[in-house]
Amino acid sequence: MQPPGRSSLAVQPSTIFYALVALVATAPAWIVEHPPLQDLPFHVATLRLIHDHGNPAYGFADVYRLNLFGTEYLLYYVIGDVLAFFVGVKAANVLLMCAYLGGTPLALRDLLRALDLDERLCLFAVPLAVNVMFCFGLLPFVFGFPLMFLSLAAAARHFRRPTRSRGIALAVLAIVTFYTHILPFALLGLGCIAMFPWRDPGKWVRAGAPLAVSLLLVAWWVLGSKAGGGAMAGLKNQHPFAPMDSAIEQVPRWSTNFLRDHSDQFWIVVLALVAMASQGLSAGDRDRGSPMARGWFVLPVACVVAYLSLGDMLGDVWMFGQRFAVPALLTSIPLLRIPRGGRGIAVTLVALGVSVASTVNTCKHFIDFERNEVGDLDGAIESMQPRKHVAGLIYDRRSNVMSDLYAPFLHFASYYQVEKGGVVQFAYTGFPHWPVQYQPGKFPPSTPLRLRWEWTPEQVPMGELYPYYDYVLTRGEGFRPPANAFRPSFHSGKWTVWERVGS
Repeated sequence: MQPPGRSSLAVQPSTIFYALVALVATAPAWIVEHPPLQDLPFHVATLRLIHDHGNPAYGFADVYRLNLFGTEYLLYYVIGDVLAFFVGVKAANVLLMCAYLGGTPLALRDLLRALDLDERLCLFAVPLAVNVMFCFGLLPFVFGFPLMFLSLAAAARHFRRPTRSRGIALAVLAIVTFYTHILPFALLGLGCIAMFPWRDPGKWVRAGAPLAVSLLLVAWWVLGSKAGGGAMAGLKNQHPFAPMDSAIEQVPRWSTNFLRDHSDQFWIVVLALVAMASQGLSAGDRDRGSPMARGWFVLPVACVVAYLSLGDMLGDVWMFGQRFAVPALLTSIPLLRIPRGGRGIAVTLVALGVSVASTVNTCKHFIDFERNEVGDLDGAIESMQPRKHVAGLIYDRRSNVMSDLYAPFLHFASYYQVEKGGVVQFAYTGFPHWPVQYQPGKFPPSTPLRLRWEWTPEQVPMGELYPYYDYVLTRGEGFRPPANAFRPSFHSGKWTVWERVGS
């Protein structure tokens, strides 16, 4: 019964609080125009290809075809395509990154509430949301995390009391998670197994029915798609990406250590200290969690085992086993406890402070990258004509802001495709898992490319560049074409545009 004068639709103050926390957490997505996320330019360019495939201003239709239903990497681009009708392609991608950064703590809060755990634990997700995989720009992968948590929350509610509406919600969310990325979907399946009402056979059919369609999609992916078939074949020959001692030593490298100055690690250590203090101060407090939460430990344990036992390649996909380090941390949060009373308020305030401080620290470094390292990329792109063929040879690809693990400039040539269309190389186009493919007979020279083509520009022969490419965009020194092939047409800082002679 609602208190007098209060609408049944009134928003709880705690919901407003967590919404504001989520808004702060989104800042790294919009604080600068070019965040130092390695694969980000690929995703924005892919969204442009999908959204404007038939637009003659970009000249895509003659070269590319869409492969939306041949891959499970679909939802990120479908949502982005819809958003682009209202805000444009670049802003749509920013909103998608915001949905991940802000949606992760909000979705985790929903799961915690569904398991009768303390919703304040979701604050621990904010410093972990900007992580190594996010900074690699694996956006469909990380975008699957909030959807995974939402799906698991729906599963917990449905398993506890199966109803038609809850079953429909679970079915839809499971399908949506599948079409975001297969790894979050696999963790969703594992979580459903851990929480399933195995002790109540009378619920089995009603509880499990909503997952039937998503299981059929898995069968299609394995048996009917090149990406799925290749992944299953690759799983048979997996070996650990590193010996156990080395893999354990590298956990920060693949999870939380993304800045060169290690200031990100400082805040992770503080977060870990807060978590330990919270556990200690909770001693003696009554545990009010749902019995369904007892099996939750299976998820972080499975992530740890996968991290230690799987290889670094799965078909064409790099960093396979390493990807499980981040979800291992995120899925460990529900295992924590928040103390009651004043002790809990103190822990909450400190956790909130760490969340805000770590976000501010990330934003400061992203701003430093934009102001002092990006340079006049816009001028370089503006100097090139639209709908042309552009090769990116990035000799100086590292950053003084980001960890040595990254090459933030590696794919900056894709920003040309975002702005002016045409064909850009290097690109994932042509890889089986990518939602855009080349039209038959429209492959650029040397496609499929030599392995690590983009990492070794000094090994790219002139025959691959001339005469197919109208421009070569370089960053740093190293490109020395014959005078009758390419001539410099723009230079600013480390960026140089080389125009094909006779174009």
